[in-house]
Amino acid sequence: MEDREVRSGRSDELNGLRGLAALVVVFLHFSVLFPSSPWTFFWKASPLSLLTSGHGSVIIFFLLSGFALHRMSLKTAGFGYHAFALRRITRIYGPYLAALALALAGNFWLSRGIRPEFTDWFNHTWTVPISRRAVWQHIVFLGEYDTGPFSPAFWSLVHEMRISLVFPLLVLIVKRRSAVWFSCAALFLLVAGSLLKAEISAPNNLGESLHYAGLFVAGIYISQHQRSLANWFRSQGATFQRLFLVSALTLFCYGRFASHLFPFGYGELQDIPVGLSGAALIVVAFASQRYSAFLLSKPIDWLGTRSYSLYLVHGTVLFGLVNLLNMSRPNLLVLPLYVALALFSAHVFYMAIERPMVLLSRKFTPNIRPAATTSDALSQVGI
Repeated sequence: MEDREVRSGRSDELNGLRGLAALVVVFLHFSVLFPSSPWTFFWKASPLSLLTSGHGSVIIFFLLSGFALHRMSLKTAGFGYHAFALRRITRIYGPYLAALALALAGNFWLSRGIRPEFTDWFNHTWTVPISRRAVWQHIVFLGEYDTGPFSPAFWSLVHEMRISLVFPLLVLIVKRRSAVWFSCAALFLLVAGSLLKAEISAPNNLGESLHYAGLFVAGIYISQHQRSLANWFRSQGATFQRLFLVSALTLFCYGRFASHLFPFGYGELQDIPVGLSGAALIVVAFASQRYSAFLLSKPIDWLGTRSYSLYLVHGTVLFGLVNLLNMSRPNLLVLPLYVALALFSAHVFYMAIERPMVLLSRKFTPNIRPAATTSDALSQVGI
């Protein structure tokens, strides 16, 4: 199969799920160009909102990272923490720096400043002068800083790197524990992180990282119990399996509205129901023969292999396209061009940057043999 050397060790169904999640983020960021209207309200209230449930997609990324890093920690145990950390930093940080350079170039050369005909979300990116302090913070991932001025996608990578570097500690905390222990640990991190984040009240603070660490813990549980979870799902009747999938998709689409149930400043607690739906979708991905076949199809497999590249560059493509076309207002007709350019750019970025970085990261643990089947570990995963 294409790029088998790069993708060795991956569960291919989850690779496809990650690709679809990245595509959802692509659609989301186009949809939020449009100011609120009855049309956008209908979109968000209808099942079509599945196509723009971008935050839920990032929740799936965090769950998959917990899954993948747990498997990777098992494989790299004999090499020590330094090999684990270097492998992870190379895999995530290397492509990120290249994507940051592209975003900075687009900001410098293509920005047209504030565009009042677009939303506040759009006008938060590429509308302020580039400062050395901001660039430095983006490079070193230190401090509580706003990632929005360069790309709307970079925020999650701050938490991805922070949690990755302390991930072995998370594994030790929950190693060989019961489902109740896992649930309590994940819930504690989700709630405590949300409370701390509200107290600090700064973008990308440590409270947020603590919050998202709860999703990594859930991913560890899925990794440790993948076989039993798959057997449980397959032992259920066809009707139950369909209801399980429909319920998971419904919660994935509308779970974010749970944020209205919490006091102002604690909206991240919506990640509890959305995280449950994401975990359920992961189980369906590797346990259902029908949906596994769909996720393993060539187009979805291709998309999944380039999902991290797509996530990194699509924002630069979107803002570059809007500014190059000098659009006077959001236009739905631009969507096909945007998606096509984002996919093409992701492929080029993958071949030129991400793929070499994956191969380089393998050199830190050279004696690990590639996994041969989809039931083996994911050893690499982007966000």
